[in-house]
Amino acid sequence: MKIFPVWRKNMPYHNANTTAHAAMRHRNDMKYGPEALSADTKYTTEYESLLHSMGEEFLLPRGKVLRENHIYYLQEGRCALCVYGQCGETSTLIYFEPGRLLNFLPSLSRLYPLHPMTRRRGVPRKFFAVRALTNCRFLRVRHEIFIKAFADSLPLHSLMVRSLTENILNLLTHAFNSPLLPAGQRICRLLADIMDDQPPHALPRYMTYPEISTHLSIHPITVAKIFKTLREKRIIRKKDAGLTVTDVDRLHRIAGGLEELTYTYLRKK
Repeated sequence: MKIFPVWRKNMPYHNANTTAHAAMRHRNDMKYGPEALSADTKYTTEYESLLHSMGEEFLLPRGKVLRENHIYYLQEGRCALCVYGQCGETSTLIYFEPGRLLNFLPSLSRLYPLHPMTRRRGVPRKFFAVRALTNCRFLRVRHEIFIKAFADSLPLHSLMVRSLTENILNLLTHAFNSPLLPAGQRICRLLADIMDDQPPHALPRYMTYPEISTHLSIHPITVAKIFKTLREKRIIRKKDAGLTVTDVDRLHRIAGGLEELTYTYLRKK
């Protein structure tokens, strides 16, 4: 029997017949099992305790942008790294959940010599900013204090490597969701990635039509049409002022390109 590749969260090309993917599933079970969650909680507490001793709490209201040049550790809320073009256009690159370290690249670039080609490619920092998608609570640490403690702190090294790895993986996921793919497939890939793992598979309320449009560079009207079609096909539905995924398997099939989503065009009056 032929096994078709099906999109799965954190597993874009799943094939049950391969030993490699069986091992990957085992690693994922280990990663998300009770032991892993217990260890993650332990290290998170250690990170926060250490950063508390180095800095202070900082609140950022929803919709506001980080302007200060410090290192931030997100404790509560959701925020995103955005690129602001010279003509006012905006693009969202990475979404940050609690437990993520932000704005540390300037410190790293001073600690470690960069390749000349990398320095030449550098985009001015004025075009990047972190925007709060919800009310956010951070731990804020000055760069010089963080770097001084970083030299002899294994927990800070661990937090830095973890943050870098997560950022790279998230950027690769964003790049993998190519603009060359159909808009419906790209949106379904995003929804499969951001929905809650557990039923009722709720979608984040901050992920609005304009936010999806900005993140995927898809026109807002097209986003609205696709969501209308997903509701009509009962793949998603409204619940408690939000949206949930009701047909996870079909969402994955569309995300994996095994089924085409033909969305409804709005009729002219």
